[in-house]
Amino acid sequence: MKSIIEAKKLAHILSKEKGIRLKQALELLAEKNNFSTWKDYKNSLDTFWYEKSSSFLNHWFTQHQEAQDYQKQYGGYLLTYKGQYFVASADYIEHLGIDSKHEVWKKIDFDVSRSNALEKIYEYLKFTKEVKNG
Repeated sequence: MKSIIEAKKLAHILSKEKGIRLKQALELLAEKNNFSTWKDYKNSLDTFWYEKSSSFLNHWFTQHQEAQDYQKQYGGYLLTYKGQYFVASADYIEHLGIDSKHEVWKKIDFDVSRSNALEKIYEYLKFTKEVKNG
């Protein structure tokens, strides 16, 4: 997640430096990293929520709408991995070392694919890490 956020920040800088739209800067950043589109580049960076396999049964989807429909019906946390979506339980979030009951989840409607959700989660995780390291 950190690398996606860092890439977006770099794109904002490129956008201002070159006087281009953010979307163009994102595509330029992808091209500089040997990807044909920003989506492909972003997906290559998107491994935070599923870095290694686990014994949890998560429900996977290729379409965002299907994942949202499932989440609405059964609850859970809508997460992403390389352009796919999965809905996980609170136990899975706790397994990752993240407080599943923290208010940040309500702020993003339990969906990390929402606009600015990753930034909010990242700020929460960064703050939590700073508190732990004291």
